[in-house]
Amino acid sequence: MAGEYAPSQKALHWLVAVMVVVQAGLGIWVAFAAPDDEAAAMRLYNAHDGTGAVILVLMLLRLAARLAGRAPRLPPGTPRWAARAAWLNHRALYLVLLAQPLIGWLNNGANGFGWSLYGFLTIPAPISQGEAAAAWLSAVHFWTALALAALVAAHLGGVVFHTFIRRDGLLRRMT
Repeated sequence: MAGEYAPSQKALHWLVAVMVVVQAGLGIWVAFAAPDDEAAAMRLYNAHDGTGAVILVLMLLRLAARLAGRAPRLPPGTPRWAARAAWLNHRALYLVLLAQPLIGWLNNGANGFGWSLYGFLTIPAPISQGEAAAAWLSAVHFWTALALAALVAAHLGGVVFHTFIRRDGLLRRMT
């Protein structure tokens, strides 16, 4: 079996994974079933914004940890195509997980709101309100969320490949 990630990297990985699942639920709720009650809707938006901010901070910590230490080697005999796919997928995941909260923040600004951190603190957006920008950023935020879902599915497909087809113990690196 290949080496393992550091405990801090494992903790950050699983914390981000849980937060992304929570954020996906909040995002779907915001997009398709936000309550009619304005106060309840605002609490939902604040939760979505705050969770996005937490994901951004965790991803910055993950990036710092990743840059400070090498990833363990893949198990011997990993096909070159699989190694390349993993390399690309991981980089794309980092990119999307860092970009998506920032796109949401810009989208908030275009809609006339700041970035609410669970309703306790609001960070003003660096752009002003604008209908065209709001529509465009909302679409980008939505499509980036779908790209994230596809990247997560590919990541999980790799876990299945290594766990059940190759049976090479790769999953133990992150557990």
